[in-house]
Amino acid sequence: MPDLVSDLLTTAQVCRELGITPHDVHRLEAEGYLESRLLARNKHGDMPLFSGQQVDSVRLKLPRILRNWDDSAGAAGGAAAARKRQHDWSASRHTIARKEQFLKAMAEIPERSAVLLRAAYYLFHLNHYAKSGETYLYDLKERVLLALAFGFSEDDGLQIYFISGPARVRLCPDCRIRAQEQRKSYLEYARLTGGCQNCQRDEDYFSLYEFLIAWDQHRFCFHSPFQIARKWLKDREIPIKEGSEREGAYPFGRPISSGEAAAVNLAEVVDELERFLDTTRLLGPDTDLTQ
Repeated sequence: MPDLVSDLLTTAQVCRELGITPHDVHRLEAEGYLESRLLARNKHGDMPLFSGQQVDSVRLKLPRILRNWDDSAGAAGGAAAARKRQHDWSASRHTIARKEQFLKAMAEIPERSAVLLRAAYYLFHLNHYAKSGETYLYDLKERVLLALAFGFSEDDGLQIYFISGPARVRLCPDCRIRAQEQRKSYLEYARLTGGCQNCQRDEDYFSLYEFLIAWDQHRFCFHSPFQIARKWLKDREIPIKEGSEREGAYPFGRPISSGEAAAVNLAEVVDELERFLDTTRLLGPDTDLTQ
């Protein structure tokens, strides 16, 4: 009798097996071609697991399914759908070229900094996948940031900052009544008034730790909530920084685009970061990564 648990595949593994994106996996599930057999519980969300046998069955049908999707999109969207396909193709080619250029440049950088930057590159894409609905990936992001904090230093290109944020105010019953009388949401009332002395305050609830990775022209920025990263950094002196960096118009990253997902597959991202964690586990700042 087959081991049903060992037969199960994550979304990333399905992406690798079929050469598709997480969006495609979810569409296959929505249309009944795939069925989630189990949900793996994670701190930041449930990770669906799929039957390997069912994935093998879908593999045979996939060319026809993809053609039908293209035909349906063309019929529904016409010229707009054609422009989107062209845009996705161009974005994918551009992302592939940039990835090749970036990874090639790592050969010219000191070993430890190259390992750090390579991890940052894939963490950058992991963050975008998580923003697209794969929230369970934040568990892996936490593990990578922890490895960065303990395995690397400013000499390698890593700087960590503390960004102070306001307290979260939980309104007392009287303030809730006042908010309702003024036709304001609890959040709006708390922001405008700060609450009263009877309201509960969670200090540093909106504070962040910022992980800035920079070497030459390469630069990546990640954030971790104070409540999470303080457990790792409580015994270290972390400089305070006013304001946080943004990625375009997004303060904490953006969803991954279709073109990017096609160029940097989720399975590749997860494999690279898991390999990074295996390589850097329990490292000190003087560890030689070439050994």
